Amino acid sequence: MKRILVGIDGSPEASAAADFAATLASETHALLRLAFIAPIFSPGSPEMYQPGIMEDWDKLQSDYGTKILRETAARLSCETLRVETHLEVGLPAETLAKVAGDGDVDLVVVGHRGRGAVKRLLLGSVADRLVQISPKPVLVVRDEAKHTAT
Repeated sequence: MKRILVGIDGSPEASAAADFAATLASETHALLRLAFIAPIFSPGSPEMYQPGIMEDWDKLQSDYGTKILRETAARLSCETLRVETHLEVGLPAETLAKVAGDGDVDLVVVGHRGRGAVKRLLLGSVADRLVQISPKPVLVVRDEAKHTAT
């Protein structure tokens, strides 16, 4: 295995996925690529069409993604692990699939929030969608602390 791609978003589930992927990458001497996909601006009310709102949204998302990538890379860094970061803007599942397909990625790792069927239907699931469209194998990691408590 040469390269493992991990989708992170600042959630505990993404953190668990990054931890799992870091262990796997360290054991296989693979490069760990952390990817934050800043969501596309989703207009709502008419006020959101005011000049500057979309640019502010993009900057906030980019700054947040950069912060999450930096913090996660610092937390996972060690002598036996090579980490690189990647920031994109787009639909999370589709963009992760594209990043995986464009590079020499061997495995994609993501966390799963464990929403119920109704919430998943209404809100969608990045993990579910990614499994369907990824050109590379996808490993979905559940946050064990969350699932043992329920």
